[in-house]
Amino acid sequence: MISLLSSLVLAILLGSASSELWFKDLSSLDGRIVGGHPVIIEEHPYQVSVQLLGSHRCGGSIISEIYVVSAAHCYLIWPDSWHSVRVGATYHNNGGEVIAVNIINNHPNYNPDTYEFDISIISLTSPLTFGPAVATIALPTPRQYIVEGTPAIVTGWGAMVENGTAPVPQLQAVSVPVISNERCHEFYQVVGDNITDSMLCAGYTVGGRDACQGDSGGPLVANGQLIGVVSWGEGCARANFPGVYASVAYLRYFITQISGI
Repeated sequence: MISLLSSLVLAILLGSASSELWFKDLSSLDGRIVGGHPVIIEEHPYQVSVQLLGSHRCGGSIISEIYVVSAAHCYLIWPDSWHSVRVGATYHNNGGEVIAVNIINNHPNYNPDTYEFDISIISLTSPLTFGPAVATIALPTPRQYIVEGTPAIVTGWGAMVENGTAPVPQLQAVSVPVISNERCHEFYQVVGDNITDSMLCAGYTVGGRDACQGDSGGPLVANGQLIGVVSWGEGCARANFPGVYASVAYLRYFITQISGI
């Protein structure tokens, strides 16, 4: 049972589901689906809502009966046992099935200052039952090259406008093209941020469509594979600042180490 003091601290720090002030400033972790459209879970059955004490915390992707991929920056404070995963639900707060979390495995090299190695592998206490609304997403091979311009889809329950309310009730999706790390680094070095090998970028240089706070940890999918995990970005859907994701291909060995997949 959570103590009264713990509950008060939790309420202060959580505030609303869109508050992630204990990670980085909001300008850098302003993660939402912007410029997208509502979808149903059967279109993206690998998508899950990772919840903290019953409230949406971050997104995640099903990779097996008992493993979910998410972002390390989502899980720095609270005990693993305070988390659960809602699967098979179009709405983050209703429907589907809620499964308790067993262990949250953050990458040992995750850097909260630079967001390198921003990936987490979550194990569940019981196996999932697959069906039209619950399914795995395939993984790329280790260090698989993702061609610039490859169309990808990112999904989540994040707010739909910068500084908007999050999470939104219904799952949203938006299509964004992959941008090379070299070109993405040119954009971000203007504000002193680095794009490293453990990252992947996707978005439009003109802005307008993006994900990067209620969407954190969620999937970026291309050609039926999970290529990215929503990680960070400068603001939300701003021109010349594409969304930055953890590169699943680069971090593939860690996924295998934890899950055996």
